[in-house]
Amino acid sequence: MTAVTAVLWDIDGTLLSSGGVAARAFLDAVAEVTGRRPEGRGLDLGGRIDPEIAAALLRSVAADEDRVPEVLERLRTNAAARVEEFRAHVRPLAGVVQTLSALQDAGVRQTVVTGNIESVGRIKLDAANLVPPIDADLGGYGDGGRDRADVARGALDRLVGAGWNRSPEQCWIVGDTPRDLLCAQALGLRCALVGTGRHSVSSMRGLGADVLISDLTNPVELFDSWNI
Repeated sequence: MTAVTAVLWDIDGTLLSSGGVAARAFLDAVAEVTGRRPEGRGLDLGGRIDPEIAAALLRSVAADEDRVPEVLERLRTNAAARVEEFRAHVRPLAGVVQTLSALQDAGVRQTVVTGNIESVGRIKLDAANLVPPIDADLGGYGDGGRDRADVARGALDRLVGAGWNRSPEQCWIVGDTPRDLLCAQALGLRCALVGTGRHSVSSMRGLGADVLISDLTNPVELFDSWNI
């Protein structure tokens, strides 16, 4: 069994809940750019990066996808103006703080691979008091690549630049959607999925995740796989 040396965490639905603050900021951003506020319901957005989400929301109000950069810039502004609201509503999910602490004690490098643009991802992590042990400076964010796999490659490169010995068999992605698993598979990494987001454990069973657990309150199976 190979001990894990690096973990790339998804943020939303895996590490924390933002209480709808980020979603409202995103919908407001589209409304401010286009004059039409999308409903946001019925769209397959889980595990997508923010530029993809912006494009989907623009399509939902019959607006030009070329306006994605405008929407993301407005999202940055909206999120920055709501820092106190994030602090009031963002909460780490059950077992997260204890799990991150155990990995930190074991010397495991921890950062994020998230669909959030960097400014929003950092606001959420700070609001949840997860930095440290999460090293946000090494993270892969939604505005840092063409797709989720590209975002994750950037995080891996930054880990190496920070002294991590690149070793795919010792690096895991942890997320709450099938797209987190697809990202890991694209990079030859192992993956754990947790049922704390919008996808239930039963709906993700059989997809091929190395570990599938309901939450992080008792991550014995995960720690056993990581040799922690």
